[in-house]
Amino acid sequence: MEDSASARSYLKMPVVLLFGSQFLASIALFLAALPAYLSFADEMPTMPVILVVQGGMAGVIGLAMGLSKWWIPVQIALPFGAFYSTSLQVPAWLWLVFLVLAGLVYRNSGREGVPLYLSNRTTWTALADMLPQTQGLKIIDIGGGIGGTALFLARQRPDAEVLSVESAPIPAVLAKLRGALSGLKNVTMVYGDFWKQDLDGYQVAYAFLSPVPMERLYKKVRAEMKPGSLFISNSFEVPGVEADQVVELNDSRQTKLYLWRN
Repeated sequence: MEDSASARSYLKMPVVLLFGSQFLASIALFLAALPAYLSFADEMPTMPVILVVQGGMAGVIGLAMGLSKWWIPVQIALPFGAFYSTSLQVPAWLWLVFLVLAGLVYRNSGREGVPLYLSNRTTWTALADMLPQTQGLKIIDIGGGIGGTALFLARQRPDAEVLSVESAPIPAVLAKLRGALSGLKNVTMVYGDFWKQDLDGYQVAYAFLSPVPMERLYKKVRAEMKPGSLFISNSFEVPGVEADQVVELNDSRQTKLYLWRN
């Protein structure tokens, strides 16, 4: 049972959905283009048009499979990059550098199914309003990215201790740098695996991850956080567990914050 659940989680990973939708789009395009080519070879569209169609179809398929809308530009650009990369006079080592950098930024997409999502100021303000007024509050941002949420909450609540945990190297380094430059004494940026972070002692946990780890994360929250603590998820629900409260924000994403109380 655990193996099948794990397999389903891997199939939901954005990187799997990204390339899966491209593969399905290429098959659909081939099946549609072959009869057209045999009948109207002289009137076939140019390669850039074909690549746009490929990317657009992949974008639609990706949406149907569960990818967010912001992946559509990536879907459209991907066929162009794949097709024209061979004709560009770019040193081979440069592609390796790009690949390594992308891996350091989006490491969690492939490993945990968690892409780099950044919370916006509207969300930060809503989070600050939700925080309990308890003095000495301890807050953890699980998968804190480049540290924007943690810095905002630390400024709004100088009486609180805020921890941001990020396991992708480049975002974690940027978060540490921002934390050091901020001069704030009540915020800590950590590079590490949030699964290994003990949540005991934190009254508030915030996460903006993906659908993939939510069930496992909720079990960790329930097991480690004390009664009366608050778990807030940006955009993603816990499968089979109704939230105690859902707050809809008036931003461009129409963000929903899901709240569970231990």
